[in-house]
Amino acid sequence: MKITANSNQVYNFRHQKTLYTPNFEGKNNFSNLTGNLLTKKNFAQATIGTYLITSLLKLFDVDIPDIAEKIPNILLGLTFCITENPKKLDENIEFKKAQNIKEAKDFANEKLGIKNFKINDLNYANWVNEGLTNISNRFQGNVYFPQNLKFNQINFLHESASYSIFDDTIRINKDEIENHAEKLNLIVKENSFEELTKHNLGKGYEKYCEKLKKAYENIEDLSVFEKFSLVTSTNRVKSRLKKLDLNKPQNLKYDEINKYGNIYANEFDIIYHETGHCFDSKSNMLFEIFMGRIKYKKDLKKLNLPSYALSKTQEFIACIFSGIMQDEKYLPEVTDLFKKLIKFKMKV
Repeated sequence: MKITANSNQVYNFRHQKTLYTPNFEGKNNFSNLTGNLLTKKNFAQATIGTYLITSLLKLFDVDIPDIAEKIPNILLGLTFCITENPKKLDENIEFKKAQNIKEAKDFANEKLGIKNFKINDLNYANWVNEGLTNISNRFQGNVYFPQNLKFNQINFLHESASYSIFDDTIRINKDEIENHAEKLNLIVKENSFEELTKHNLGKGYEKYCEKLKKAYENIEDLSVFEKFSLVTSTNRVKSRLKKLDLNKPQNLKYDEINKYGNIYANEFDIIYHETGHCFDSKSNMLFEIFMGRIKYKKDLKKLNLPSYALSKTQEFIACIFSGIMQDEKYLPEVTDLFKKLIKFKMKV
């Protein structure tokens, strides 16, 4: 008599044998099981749940231990605690301005390793690509670049640009950049060239003077990015001069090391800053970034830098990264803290 086995029973038997027999294949199944349990989605759900619970407890005036308030951030750090090896690009990339969007996109994909390039304005596309090329060449091709580059469609934060580790994206806020650049018209109208260039406050002073002179002669000769950098630089100049005692010449002495930080921004300052965030986030575990923020908070506040650079260790890293990309030199206490916080290699 020929006996035919039920296919479902055979499958179940084989499945049970594979699952429970202590062999290498069984270990793989166990590994897959734990992998399915310990997912980013589960951690994210735990983070959101914990955040909602702690928020409700605060709402009802319930005393919460300090450590409990930090749990959502810790869980969030664990959720994304995956580091990457740097991309290996060509050691020296030659940049040429693209003549159309397709050329710019191909350059970003093929030369810079950008997976999704969605900057559909040619001037902005060339600007982003040139800034990233400068960074790549500075690091001889060993870089942490984002997978995605796009325009920011949400304007409520009023940021000129931003980097998000959650979707590995640098977003460029075109409207905010152009609104900021337009402020140069008012600066030129309300201030004299001599007033703004009276004191040399650090690296980039000569180029600042050169571009500012063009602004007074014919402002439309400048690109939107040059205008933006002049507005940023002028704001920093005014902020710095307010903090100086101009009656003491030693306070204005400049000897290759600017005691205040990067005053004169070039037109790629935004790109350098946001890519600095990318380098920091992708080379370091977010949990360690969070712990570093707690550990070095007091050291950060002691530094004589612009307030934005002192707001968070992440902003400190991005500001110093951008400054170094512009050949800025810093005091030892600044570079020492920078080296303690970063996980990527950068000669300072």
